[in-house]
Amino acid sequence: MSDERAATPMSDAEIDRFLREQGTGVLSLADGDDAYAVPVSFGYETGRALFGFYMFGETSRKESYAAATDRACLVVYEVAGRTDWRSVLAAGPLTEVPPESWDKVGASISDNAWTPDLSEMGDRRLPVTGYELTIEEATGRRATSRDS
Repeated sequence: MSDERAATPMSDAEIDRFLREQGTGVLSLADGDDAYAVPVSFGYETGRALFGFYMFGETSRKESYAAATDRACLVVYEVAGRTDWRSVLAAGPLTEVPPESWDKVGASISDNAWTPDLSEMGDRRLPVTGYELTIEEATGRRATSRDS
């Protein structure tokens, strides 16, 4: 039989657990017909994913696409082998987090997000803007050798 037979839907509880375990993914944004996908580190609480976008220059492509996006999609996956993998798509509106809520966002990101080492940039402080993806729809599929 084909490998497709082993791919099964994930339950809501499995999706929630998977997103809680992971800390990285790809966030897809769009400005009209122009798509933009960016690797992200995220914090997760049931029903929402939280991001911090670092500003590396005067303008941010991520921020301009985030502002233009009505519905974003976060793709999170883990691959251990051809018959051992999991993936989740989580979609919904993306909103900027107000500065007064940044402490909570930062704590959530610290709980399970992977954070890059930016020490090579020295003492320079990079501005960060927080965003929240309100998850309105999430689907997941998995395949494991044990499913066979």
